[in-house]
Amino acid sequence: MDRELFDREFLRKLESLSFISRRIYRGDTRGAHASVRRGTSLDFADYRTYQPGDDFRSIDWSIFGRLDRLFVRLYAEEEDLTVHVLLDSSASMSYGSPPKIDYARRLAAALGYVGIGSLDRVGVTTFAAGLRGALAPRRGKAQFFHLLEYLSRVGTGGGTDIARSLRDYALRSRNPGLAIVISDLLDESREGYRTGLRALLFHNFEVVLVHVLDREEIEPRTQGALRLTDMETGRALPITIDRPLLSSYRKRVEGFFGEAEDFCLKAGIEYLRAATLVPFEDVVLRYLRQGAHLHSR
Repeated sequence: MDRELFDREFLRKLESLSFISRRIYRGDTRGAHASVRRGTSLDFADYRTYQPGDDFRSIDWSIFGRLDRLFVRLYAEEEDLTVHVLLDSSASMSYGSPPKIDYARRLAAALGYVGIGSLDRVGVTTFAAGLRGALAPRRGKAQFFHLLEYLSRVGTGGGTDIARSLRDYALRSRNPGLAIVISDLLDESREGYRTGLRALLFHNFEVVLVHVLDREEIEPRTQGALRLTDMETGRALPITIDRPLLSSYRKRVEGFFGEAEDFCLKAGIEYLRAATLVPFEDVVLRYLRQGAHLHSR
């Protein structure tokens, strides 16, 4: 994967975006995310009533002189945000035209570029039946080139265990932040993705789920006698596809989408379904931009 795969106009548009956190994350250095808390910044934000233990230097004595009550000054400080891109690299992600993994890698790179441009720490980890490789979260322009190099080496293979993968990641991460999960959610366990996403939430991550599927998975057009082979288990199934079966399949797919959307809505997870036929630029610049975490600066 090369930076030249992103034309300059698209990169310019990405540079106008930034991630927004709904929580306060206290990192080691200041980033580009404003939060209001006690501090020594010169940017005054608000007042609140004095509480035992507050620094006397933050008391506004002029207000005390007028109201005979103690108030402390609050300041706006810049907090750094860690963006965790979690990329499904199981065998099923190699399906499609273009392959879902190629589409997902481009999405990961574009979102990584947004984070790096916002002075966030950005890292990426791949998973399948468990966690695979990882590029540790770092800040700085050089991280984008490391990100592209890492994503260019990502292949696919093996089964899927979303619950185990996301649970393990949540347990080992010391700096929760914004977790962007990119996956087709094709897991033999019906509760798999729910369990994994709940683990991230429990460990104080904000979560965005990008559900990537190929057009043929959503609206299959093939009919007749076929032999279908599961890409992850190798199991084969002879089947005859006719109109009634396609109708039943579409209802199951709609139910699958509905369950994912309903779960995410109730859990406070931002959910976006992205078919590979939709230009990935539109997914970033239009659809994700309409959500709660990606905004123009």
